[in-house]
Amino acid sequence: MMSPGSGQRLHLACGAHLLAGWVNIDACARDGVVPLELPHGLAGMADGCAEYIYCSHFLEHLAYPDEALALVRHCHRLLVRGGTLRLVVPGIEKIIRAYVESNAAFFRIQAAVHPVTCTTRLEHLMYALQDGGRHRYGYDLETLEKLLRAAGFAAVRRCDFNLSPHAALRVDYRDLRDDQGGHLSLFAEATK
Repeated sequence: MMSPGSGQRLHLACGAHLLAGWVNIDACARDGVVPLELPHGLAGMADGCAEYIYCSHFLEHLAYPDEALALVRHCHRLLVRGGTLRLVVPGIEKIIRAYVESNAAFFRIQAAVHPVTCTTRLEHLMYALQDGGRHRYGYDLETLEKLLRAAGFAAVRRCDFNLSPHAALRVDYRDLRDDQGGHLSLFAEATK
């Protein structure tokens, strides 16, 4: 598919969000998408073929630690030395804090994006963790960093929405915010 050192940009689990200039990869075949099952479909790709990898709201759908570790190990292998992986996952710590603090404004925002059957703080917390059974795990920065370091990444840092030292990685498209304007997602970058 790609040769080593080609400096490609890989967008994993792209869904309907195709990024121009990126190799968009998803399990569902459609125009502009390379169909691959993740994480194991990445095994056929050449080592060091990518400069950047972007993966938004997919890691939480994989079993932890095995499938999640397989994905980030593949990412580490695919990146050139100095290449960067940007991961975006639900910010579980934020909803747990809101739950503990009984933050009514926060839960009014959740009510706008969760099913109408979620009416209590606990229902919103559980829905954020499980997404109707589609989420298999939740992450805070500490756990995400542990996973990335186990895959071989040397440097891991928290980022924010569309903020990255790499212009190519300012491609976030989910702009969900809490009652104070902070983002509900956790953004992290890991460098090989």
